Amino acid sequence: MARGRKKQVNLTLEEQLEAVNNEIAACEEQIKELKRKRKEIDKQIKEEKKEALFKAVEESGKSIDDILSALSEG
Repeated sequence: MARGRKKQVNLTLEEQLEAVNNEIAACEEQIKELKRKRKEIDKQIKEEKKEALFKAVEESGKSIDDILSALSEG
């Protein structure tokens, strides 16, 4: 079965440049959004670690001052 020919798109160099610039702008926006998401995830990870540390301190039965002085001695 014969297939039809692909349409050739004849764009001027200026149109090609504009298309590339538009694609670059779209990619830059996507990069900004991904960086924002990365920052938010990093923030959440730090918060979870803080909560785990605080829970471990509470479960140890020691005061925060005891933990801090033990850390500064070691």
